[in-house]
Amino acid sequence: MGYKFVENHEGRIERKINLFEIVLLLVGIAVIVVGAYAIHKQFLLDGYLSWGLLQGIFLWLILLVMLILAAIMENVKEELCIVIKEHIIETKLLREETSLMKDAVKRKK
Repeated sequence: MGYKFVENHEGRIERKINLFEIVLLLVGIAVIVVGAYAIHKQFLLDGYLSWGLLQGIFLWLILLVMLILAAIMENVKEELCIVIKEHIIETKLLREETSLMKDAVKRKK
């Protein structure tokens, strides 16, 4: 999946949202709504806080944490992509500067 990076008028690099993030957002919203509805319905059926309801709540929270971690990992991956591109540019500049310095030393001798 490729990333779209756009440089704005201030020279800052901005990115456009990709398909994975859209799907992750929709799945996250669906998990929140369906999970809250199911937990509420189970509480109304039981009438009290049962062990099954408590397990359902904890599993729902674990699922939410997993979705949040997936979003964080996607963001980290994109930031690493930006850092790697900047590192490549810096390495090329250092290589050019090193070759220019070698030429200058050779001319002095």
